[in-house]
Amino acid sequence: MATYQDIKGLRVKYLSADPSVTVGGEVWYNSTTGTLRSRLVTEGVSSGANLATGRTGCAGGGIQTAAWVSGGSVAGPPPTSLTTTEEYNGSGWAAGGLMSTARGYAGSGGPQTAGIAVGGYPYPAPPVAITTVESYNGTTWSGETALPTAVWANGLIGSEPAAVTIGTESPTALNAVFNYDGSTWTEGGTRNTIRGYTNGAGTQTAGIIAGGSPAPGGIKVESYDGTNWTNETDCNVPAYMGSFGGSQTSAVKMGGQTESGPVVTNAVETYDGTSWTTSPATLVTARGYVGSAANSPSSSAGLISGGSTSGGIASTAATEEFNRSANVITAGAWAAGTAMNTTRINPAGAGLQTAGIIMGGYPSTTESEEFNGTTWTEGLDLNTGRGSAYGFGTQGATVLAGGHDYQTTTENYDGTTWTSSGGLTTGRRYLAAFGTQTAGVAATGFAPPGPPAGLDTSEEYNGTGWTAGNVANTARFVAGALGILTAGLLFGGATPPGVASVEEYDGTNWTSVTSLPIANKGACGAGTQTDGLVFGGLAPTASVKTLGYDGTTWSTRPSMTTGRTYFAGFGTSALALAGAGRPPTATATEEFTAQTSAANIETLTTS
Repeated sequence: MATYQDIKGLRVKYLSADPSVTVGGEVWYNSTTGTLRSRLVTEGVSSGANLATGRTGCAGGGIQTAAWVSGGSVAGPPPTSLTTTEEYNGSGWAAGGLMSTARGYAGSGGPQTAGIAVGGYPYPAPPVAITTVESYNGTTWSGETALPTAVWANGLIGSEPAAVTIGTESPTALNAVFNYDGSTWTEGGTRNTIRGYTNGAGTQTAGIIAGGSPAPGGIKVESYDGTNWTNETDCNVPAYMGSFGGSQTSAVKMGGQTESGPVVTNAVETYDGTSWTTSPATLVTARGYVGSAANSPSSSAGLISGGSTSGGIASTAATEEFNRSANVITAGAWAAGTAMNTTRINPAGAGLQTAGIIMGGYPSTTESEEFNGTTWTEGLDLNTGRGSAYGFGTQGATVLAGGHDYQTTTENYDGTTWTSSGGLTTGRRYLAAFGTQTAGVAATGFAPPGPPAGLDTSEEYNGTGWTAGNVANTARFVAGALGILTAGLLFGGATPPGVASVEEYDGTNWTSVTSLPIANKGACGAGTQTDGLVFGGLAPTASVKTLGYDGTTWSTRPSMTTGRTYFAGFGTSALALAGAGRPPTATATEEFTAQTSAANIETLTTS
């Protein structure tokens, strides 16, 4: 087959523009810019969404885009072991099934649908190792055959039903290697360096362990063929109980407890089956006592979640991702935005982050402001000033309905003028609403005599007037909403105690679906019924939590920098804005950008 050089007489492609499809290492000459260009492969660590519960000594497994953690302990005194499980989808964490036995420092591994947790010990009871084994199918934990020897701080290779548990602290390190076939544990081979607190990866017949305690276990690496252990090249950073995953020929090791007392490391190392390389990328949060964490089956992608930042005492919820990639990966985050012009609380918002509007608020203002993604511009005044109203639609086709003093008032905005429209059939404040200017829904809230009774009624809007709709399942006020007439979402609120209930609307009926992970009132929403974002509110204090919804499951997203209540929000699940409210300065805003990935194309120079 003729090569590019045979055809063109050139070793490097000569192009007038950068190609739209490239691979790592590819080189070309851009004749327009007069530069030699390439797609470079780089290594980097980016912050992921926090665990809902920070924990140390947790079990875990899976891959970077489908991971799980379970158990572990939260700080005391005394420390308390957990049964809760959280699952990661590459963007955020969602609640999973409960373990039967609360414990920390269990050996663990396997994917979300075939996980296993072996041994460990429970807090606040004295740290006595247990023989308990449980498997996880992605929904439910089930009891498995108990180990013949109680273990804790043990590593694990493989998954259910083909696993190997390695080592223990009892209180000194023991060999304790056992192979599992799904029903029976049999004694395995003796390691060359006996140690506890080790991490394992790979499969039952092609496994690898790295690190451990006591010294020199922190640098020792061994491979396993199901029977025999073989010494491999020592790793560079002596540490134990960090994140470790991959295979015998491609692995990544992240963080861990060092052999210097309570000191933890932020180092990242990769292994190619022969040698270890310390990555230029480092963790933002150094930590140890992670237990087992998840990694892809190679050195190109890793995940570390939870653990301790100070010798097993202070637990963290931080999640970080390691990637070796020809793409530049930018972590999702909230960041300070441009301040608004008018101080206010409890305004309404609508639109996109690049074309949004905030209107009304307290004190009962008629002010509206428009945002273009960079700058706030004074908009035309409302006809009726008010707070506690709800807005929906777009910047150039907005609806504002209800509000303080139980108003029925509805106004439409066309980008130039506010026009009074048909009033709500029930005057209500602290309502929720969603849709477009010609097809919307308003629901719940409260009407005279007001609290503590919330409303369960809804009504639909056709652009000029409102007609009664079906009754929601939960009466509430200060709920949040997002979506369109035929695919809307109503979440949280108060009765007056905060509620976590969530309902979907299909244009006719309200259906209760998966509740929020925590009761929350006054949160804002952005996006769609199957790709939504919920942020802020009272839960029960001003919340920084951000959640994603995929139509079935709630999962965490990066937190806001400051909790806020009585505020306005708008946008999509990838690009959103929170503005005004309290307790931050009432003109302050924050903007959310979801994780992005772009080709890492650079100009090659001699420097």
